[in-house]
Amino acid sequence: MAPADYDAIVVGARIAGSTTALYLARRGYTVLLLDRDRFPSPTLSTHLFFTDTLDALRELGALEPVLAVDAPRLRWLRFPYVAAPFPEHDGLDFALCIRREVLDTILLDHAVAQPEITVKTGTGVTGLIWDDGRVAGVRYRARRGRAEGEARARIVIGADGRTSFVARAAGAAEYDPVPPLFAWYYAYMHDVPLDDPPSAAAFRGPFPEVGAEYSAAFIFPADGGLTLVGFGVEHAAFARFRRSVRANFFAGLRSLPDAWERVGQGRLASRILGTGQLPNFFRTAWGPGWALVGDAGCHKDPHTAQGMGDAVRSARLLAAALDRWWRGEESEAEALARYQRERDADLRPMYDFTTFRLQAQVGDEIWERFNQLTWEDAELARRRVAAMTHALHPAEVYAPEAVLRAVQAHSTA
Repeated sequence: MAPADYDAIVVGARIAGSTTALYLARRGYTVLLLDRDRFPSPTLSTHLFFTDTLDALRELGALEPVLAVDAPRLRWLRFPYVAAPFPEHDGLDFALCIRREVLDTILLDHAVAQPEITVKTGTGVTGLIWDDGRVAGVRYRARRGRAEGEARARIVIGADGRTSFVARAAGAAEYDPVPPLFAWYYAYMHDVPLDDPPSAAAFRGPFPEVGAEYSAAFIFPADGGLTLVGFGVEHAAFARFRRSVRANFFAGLRSLPDAWERVGQGRLASRILGTGQLPNFFRTAWGPGWALVGDAGCHKDPHTAQGMGDAVRSARLLAAALDRWWRGEESEAEALARYQRERDADLRPMYDFTTFRLQAQVGDEIWERFNQLTWEDAELARRRVAAMTHALHPAEVYAPEAVLRAVQAHSTA
């Protein structure tokens, strides 16, 4: 086997890839970080992130420049099924919504500044290098170049999103899939009034114009004096919705009076972007010489705004696993199998909540009672928000036994 050029090659340099590279660099490992895009550049995202992400950025020395961005500190989560303040966690008690072209560039600049990390943007991976049944590196090409380069490493990490090239090329299997649930579209707007206290807000109702029994809007105050405004419909209505995206986007917002009261005062500041191609799945997290992190390894509908926190927490777990392997504490198989178990335990509760598997597990009657209690019991509402931000492990709230306990406790009170 040819010698490795790096300890790790990370494919994808947005939040999952950059934080993985940074966690490895903190432990002294060398990393090649590749991305087909050039930065700054946008990517489809809810943009909203919570204290679990802020805590990771603080660990990585990247919190200060993120907090310097002129984004309102959002103090409350106001969703159709819960409203409560964001909990304090290690001195942080707010969420942020920052455009990805801003946030991702901050993280990439921080990665560039680390001597252990080599960054190549505008560079797409064209293939994996295999050596004796294991992935040993990548072939890559600059976006405007013809010559192909090669690099080798002890591990190749796919941080390249839900359509991950690394996952496909390595043959990563999907499990526990759920078909797409919704189609979501969003735009940035000027002059949308800020609520008091500033919050991440969502609203729902039917939108019969496209045959949607379920639709929802979200309003997330963002950086640069902008507000991220979104609208989505159940996936069955996706085909009709996308026949006239702009008209249906604004008609849908008007159909939700509480949302339109604020959005109607704003001015469109961007194109309307979105998709209905939002499958839900876990993927096998590793194999000989490769691993997956972020949406490449687990993707779910963004309506619970979990993706960015999932990415940084999984990056932390993966870096710790690789460190155990490379320090000789565990074999590759032991370390990466443990990573997959820990990742799945971390992600499973919110995956099941997001995809309505949890509702199916406890039954509609119990679930309706749980939601009703959320509006009657402020402490339960606070716990639900704490679980969504991972200030509290989600299994303590969003697991079948936890839901049943909450309902039974109120029944006997």
